[in-house]
Amino acid sequence: MTTTTTDDAPVTAVGPGWASLASADPHTVASFYRAVLGWAITESSGQLIASAAGTPVADIADLATADGTPGWLIHFDVDDLDTALAAVSKADGAVLPLADGGSAGTAVVSDPNGTRVALRAPAAPHRERPAHGTLGWGELITDDVDTSAAFYREAFGWGLTEPSGPLGRREWQTHGRSFSGLLPRPPAMPAETPAYWDVYFAVDDIEAATTAATEHGGTPLMPPTPVEIGTIAVFLDPAGAVFTLVQLTTEEAAA
Repeated sequence: MTTTTTDDAPVTAVGPGWASLASADPHTVASFYRAVLGWAITESSGQLIASAAGTPVADIADLATADGTPGWLIHFDVDDLDTALAAVSKADGAVLPLADGGSAGTAVVSDPNGTRVALRAPAAPHRERPAHGTLGWGELITDDVDTSAAFYREAFGWGLTEPSGPLGRREWQTHGRSFSGLLPRPPAMPAETPAYWDVYFAVDDIEAATTAATEHGGTPLMPPTPVEIGTIAVFLDPAGAVFTLVQLTTEEAAA
């Protein structure tokens, strides 16, 4: 695929590094994700911390103590947070206040279309192959591909492949490696749903994970469907947050 790149910006680590969930019912959804993804759940400073394959991967907080925005928030790792935030502002993004002061080394920003994404530093090492239950991918679903492409290229130096497949999905890249996607708003997505960064959790068996999600109170939005990177299934968790399960192809998982 053809890509566009720039070297004049700080580059995030390859792959999303963390995910935060603000939920009206954190303990119920923690039990749900434990059943679906095999997470181990511990509690620290009022937050539930989820671990997969022995590695912390996500936190779940009560909506009342979060920033008031329900759902999943994807985090990308950066080598230097101050440099990254300066680049966000220069590229016409915005740095948003964090609830309760947030966590050291973490910031939430919005792109020029108002889509929220988090940054954290320092960059953590990423697995060559995403283990079951870990973050396997991220995908920006947007109404304005051109503005999104320009912002992430200028702020972070991300390259972007040419559109492929029936929905025109593209892939974000650094150093020639794809780590997340960009998808123009698909026709089936309700017009009232705002653009957002979707979190993809890797699973070893998409059919088994889909069955578990349904049996434990998840609402299916898309059945297992082959896409460019593997097979995905989209759900609402029991509190209404959107997330995606992905069984990556061998090529993508080993990249």
